[in-house]
Amino acid sequence: MKARRSGPATLATIGLLLCMGAAWGLEFSMLKLAAEAGFPGTGVLLITLAIVALVFAVIVTVQGAWFRPTREIIVFLFVIAMLGYVLPLLAALWAAPRVPAGIMTLIASFTPVVSVACALLLRSEHVSWRRITAVLLGMTAALLVLVPESQLPQWGNVVWLLVVFVVPLTYGIESVYVSVAWPKNLTPMQVAAGQSVVALLAMLAIHLLFGEPIPWDPDWPVGQLAILVVAACVLVEVLLYFLIISRTGGVLVNFSLYISLFAGIAWGWVIFGEQHDAHVWIAVVVLAVGLTFTLPPRKKKSAP
Repeated sequence: MKARRSGPATLATIGLLLCMGAAWGLEFSMLKLAAEAGFPGTGVLLITLAIVALVFAVIVTVQGAWFRPTREIIVFLFVIAMLGYVLPLLAALWAAPRVPAGIMTLIASFTPVVSVACALLLRSEHVSWRRITAVLLGMTAALLVLVPESQLPQWGNVVWLLVVFVVPLTYGIESVYVSVAWPKNLTPMQVAAGQSVVALLAMLAIHLLFGEPIPWDPDWPVGQLAILVVAACVLVEVLLYFLIISRTGGVLVNFSLYISLFAGIAWGWVIFGEQHDAHVWIAVVVLAVGLTFTLPPRKKKSAP
């Protein structure tokens, strides 16, 4: 699927964007629900990846788009599988029982700030005041979340918050790596399918070596349903990501981060009854402002 030049955002596209952001926000609440139900993290991720890989494999098969994996492609797919699936989702699952779902979504929304910071460090992007401002605001928002927790008697909370920061760190590094290492002649759907299959194989090995048995209840308790919802959320996010880019280009899709930021907090309130202190809401505002600086500036219209 090749992206077109940026086009106007229709009401239908805005609706898809809302669905994408809501799905990403819901994903963290469902991960927390599955973890609190007692399902092992490796098992949750194994089942999720099995469903995601199966759906993408069917899509690529129907399209007749399977490809021959070269050494370059295998290395690329393994790196993005670890950065895009295995490491961030395992970190989220490990921290989920101890960190509110809304806070996890807030921390995950640091992804574009991390991407900008990595790009600046690697000098793969031009240094500008917009990008520097985005990084500084992102750091400020992070401190607004971490510092109050470090002053509480339960200092271990900070450790689990730092574990959640693995999510934006790996996602941010992945986006920069993908932009510089994308193999020639591979479509986004081929990459999505290959990434999910490699991630499934890696997670299968990890689960067999370190994982606990996956419990099964024929009555389908809420934990098992949550795993299916996680898989559905991942599929919605990836498929809508490509669809929105194909319609409008790569700028509008980034606004899903704003939606997911507030959707994640809303889902946490609806599902778990989570309430947040003032410093968290200040961090949300600071991060939202910082995200605006990660977007490319609007081009000025040329004079007639």
